[in-house]
Amino acid sequence: MKYSFKIGSVWGIPVELHITFILLLIIVAFFSAYYFLLIVCLFFFVTIHELSHSTVAKHYNIKVRKIVLYPIGGVSEIEEIPEKPGIEWRMAAAGPLVSFAIGLFLLALDQLIPIKLPFAEALPFVATARTLIYDLAILNLILGGFNLIPAFPMDGGRILRALLAEKMKFSDATKYAAFIGKILGILMALFGIWYNLWLVIIGIFIYIGATEETESTIISTTMARVRVKDVMYSEVASVKPETTLSEALEVMFKARYHDVLVEKDGVFQGIVTWNEIMKIKPEQRIQLRVEQLPMKQISVFSDESILEAYKIMLREKIDLVPVVERETPGKVVGVVTSESVAYAYEKAKALR
Repeated sequence: MKYSFKIGSVWGIPVELHITFILLLIIVAFFSAYYFLLIVCLFFFVTIHELSHSTVAKHYNIKVRKIVLYPIGGVSEIEEIPEKPGIEWRMAAAGPLVSFAIGLFLLALDQLIPIKLPFAEALPFVATARTLIYDLAILNLILGGFNLIPAFPMDGGRILRALLAEKMKFSDATKYAAFIGKILGILMALFGIWYNLWLVIIGIFIYIGATEETESTIISTTMARVRVKDVMYSEVASVKPETTLSEALEVMFKARYHDVLVEKDGVFQGIVTWNEIMKIKPEQRIQLRVEQLPMKQISVFSDESILEAYKIMLREKIDLVPVVERETPGKVVGVVTSESVAYAYEKAKALR
């Protein structure tokens, strides 16, 4: 997601705020302090909406990379697409259901507790807390209902894709759901030209989101067909455990690796990451040996999907994954790097 920045993390999941949220806050603050307060509260409820998706994902052991918050909702980026369509529609439905629950709760609260705001006299246009609570209730109900629109990449579009995937290939289900999303996005934008500029912005967001995510999803599913052995580098540059860090860095630069592969007598020992080496002062790297630093015991089989290697790279925050054979897991037969993944991406585009 471009044009967003990290504002914190929840349960270890990075939370990013899209620049459109900031622009909306600035514009609204210029016209009305009350609506500025509403938008700030909406930010909180959108976060809860997205965390509900993440909670279901964690239940099914699906890792969430990050959450990006937009004014009309958010996007939870997951590490992998659920294998079972039933999991996806449960994940997608969680957000709107939580928004509906919050909206109904606030409506009930609005009826029971009409308490005046402490700053009501300073802001005459905010007479009671009931006004604010009622508006927040309506916003949450709108947020839940809007996200159920069957237009990809909205939650409703993901539910539609999951239902279609029960009857057809996942890639075809994505295409159909995205096509509906694009059509609705265009119609919404055209309708908004005459009635409401905000609808134009939402329509454009839906169209672009459907286009980008469709491309990403289809290529990802196609990349699953690319084997590690098809894109790995057979020439392996490694160091011995007793190699100094300075010498290891020279090997890294010559081989254009971002991490160090360690072998002893032809047997794979592990990976020493660039970050671990950079923790050591330059003057100490001449004496310290590779075996004195922490090593990651990770590898992939040559017949696995390149996506498995990519997941390891993301999870371990490394750029080098050794490739071994199932029969001889201690012998490295190649390496996969970020360049390998990029090559696999190009191959996937050609296979579509």
